[in-house]
Amino acid sequence: MIKFLISFLLLFSFYSHSQEEIKVSDIKIEGLQRIDPGLVFNNIPFEINDEISGINFSEVISLIYKTGQFKDVAVERVGSVIVISVSERPIINEINFHGTETFQPERLKEGLAYLNIASGLTFDKADLNKAEQEIATQYLSNGKYTASVKSVVENLERNRVNIDFYVEEGNTSRIKSIKLVGVKVFNIDDLLDQLALKTTNYMSWWNKDNRYSKQELSGDLEKIKSFYMDRGYLDFKINSTIVSISKNKKNIYISITVDEGSRFTIGAINILGTNLDGKVTGSSDSVSIEDLKNQLLIKEGDLFNRKLVNESSTNMTKKLGNFGYAFANVNAVPTIDKIKNVVGFDFHIEPGKKIYVRRINIVGNEKTKDKVIRREMRQFESSWFSQESVDRSKTRLTRTQFFDKVDIETPGVSGVPDQIDINVKVEERNTGQVSIGAGVSSSEGVVGTFGVSQANFLGTGNNISSSVSTGDVNKTYSLSFTDPYFTDDGISRGFSIYRKDTNTKDLGTGTYDTSSYGLGLNFGVPVNEKDTISFGSAVDMTDLSLGANAPQGYKDYCSSVSDTGSLSCSSNSLIFYTGFTSDSRDNIIQPNKGEKYSITADVSAPVLDMQYFKVKASAEKFFPLSAKITTRLSGDLGYADSYGDELLPFFKNFKTGGPKSVRGFKEGSIGKKIYEASYADFVTYGGKSLINLGAETFFPVPGLKNNDSFRMSVFVDAGGVFEDSFESSQMRYSAGLGALWLSPFGPLNLSFAAPLNDDKNDETQTFQFGMGTNF
Repeated sequence: MIKFLISFLLLFSFYSHSQEEIKVSDIKIEGLQRIDPGLVFNNIPFEINDEISGINFSEVISLIYKTGQFKDVAVERVGSVIVISVSERPIINEINFHGTETFQPERLKEGLAYLNIASGLTFDKADLNKAEQEIATQYLSNGKYTASVKSVVENLERNRVNIDFYVEEGNTSRIKSIKLVGVKVFNIDDLLDQLALKTTNYMSWWNKDNRYSKQELSGDLEKIKSFYMDRGYLDFKINSTIVSISKNKKNIYISITVDEGSRFTIGAINILGTNLDGKVTGSSDSVSIEDLKNQLLIKEGDLFNRKLVNESSTNMTKKLGNFGYAFANVNAVPTIDKIKNVVGFDFHIEPGKKIYVRRINIVGNEKTKDKVIRREMRQFESSWFSQESVDRSKTRLTRTQFFDKVDIETPGVSGVPDQIDINVKVEERNTGQVSIGAGVSSSEGVVGTFGVSQANFLGTGNNISSSVSTGDVNKTYSLSFTDPYFTDDGISRGFSIYRKDTNTKDLGTGTYDTSSYGLGLNFGVPVNEKDTISFGSAVDMTDLSLGANAPQGYKDYCSSVSDTGSLSCSSNSLIFYTGFTSDSRDNIIQPNKGEKYSITADVSAPVLDMQYFKVKASAEKFFPLSAKITTRLSGDLGYADSYGDELLPFFKNFKTGGPKSVRGFKEGSIGKKIYEASYADFVTYGGKSLINLGAETFFPVPGLKNNDSFRMSVFVDAGGVFEDSFESSQMRYSAGLGALWLSPFGPLNLSFAAPLNDDKNDETQTFQFGMGTNF
């Protein structure tokens, strides 16, 4: 028995020893096509000469799977060789969408990339299933409850696949009703008016506001909350929102339950974080507590208004920023007394360190010279940071119209806590333009145009332009050059030369032809950020030709300045002019807020034929009603007269009416009508005095989202010209609807106007349009 045990132990010992001696002699990988073998070798926990007995084959398979590159993995031992067999996942070649109208394919592709479905990534069926579900979810969120999504995978050579998504969007479910439950203190219709989502109405086909969208509903819930919290209801809350759908999935029913809570008034207001000397902690002689109190938009006893509380914090933060505290924080902490329904606020000021600007870096200006950008900056290097100056700098750069985009960043300087750099990043636009084309104007017929202009000549910021415009009324040829920084202080200088021919036979103002040419020199002197004084002079040489049936008043003028007769004369002048302009509009092309005021005065020197003066004042103010809706109020006042022994040239009279003044009336046709027997018709001479008034509200085209190239307006216009004194009977009024399209061929202006007090001899035009006019 003992011999048997000894023999068994010796045999077992020999067997174990033989197992320990077997080591990995080679590792083979089979099935690789495009993947580098190194990926596999780097993820297996063994190598050549390791003992085979220590290898966990299940663990090896799991580790290789985790790379995400293989759909099948097998590991086997052939003697002392380990063979790893893999089957690679295919690569996604391209992704296509069919039947998608609600979403742009590129936006869908961007979203799918987060789910690992994108060209160049490995294909995984599980990821594809998630992608289908996500696309379907997006359609559900946009009210398309009958939408279906199906994917088809096409296998290609070299282990690649194409993925095609076939979408049947179906119809968008319409909102049948919106119920507000729990509303007691406000009119429900007033609340519903705040919402972007509407129940189906007669304008839904155009506005598309009855189409359910989860995102729109979320925004509307916040609008309801803001409505209450801006009117005193501090503890207002929305208890539930239920969205249900009809069996046929066509109609949506929304029920919103609210708890209005109690109305609160403002209690004590404190500004904390100060020293006893009344200065902000960390400051020396800059912003005071009184300065900060002046930024408050709330006071004790007012109704609680969340919007004004937030704006007060923002105002104080900006105020601190203007004094160098670039990273200041202002937190409004409420103290609520629910028994008295009073809420007090402690505004905690954390100014941080006072910051100054080390360096201003400019990036992206490939054509525009650095100095052109730097001269617009109102924040300077090696000076205290000012948020107001930074904001003003951005506005000035934007108003140059040299850039599509202007961004300003303020990164800190590493290792220096009280310094920042300012990085100005610009995206340049093409400021040069060569145009050859034609436009159509209701007042001038077909207008042919040719122009060459460069608003940023050679990157210097100088403007040079030449243009030719040919219409039935005006033919103009001009060349001009302006240096906006003729001096380092911002004084501008400009030259111009022009030729203009006019034929008024189609305007109803009495037929005459003029042929003018001249040249001018002008300067502009900036007074401050928004105000400019301009002055200059011009020489104008005008030849006037009248038809045989021209109005007698025209003939009288020619007779007074010429010995050659009453049908032709020369009216030459040396003109001196000056003006003042104040412009604080936020955008030159489509302002949303701000105002522009100007007054100009022209006087001809008594050294040539004409002796007259002309004064005109203009004003327009923009009131933003929302981010996209703006109201403009505008007005013009003008007066002209002669001096000395000469008559006021009739072609220097003020005229009004038409697309740029009182829409609905023919251009230049408003004014006292005089029957001229020689002309056999009523004519309008214009007048020495001018009044124009207007009110217009601009808004986006309903149903057309995120497109700044289109906008509409409703307007009321009024205007008149007068020979001697104001006559209310000569004022004309109109109202209507306008539209502007910034087309690739030039801006297209349209107006439908109804004259409100036209006379039988007035010339009216309900529809007026112009393409290629200035804007």
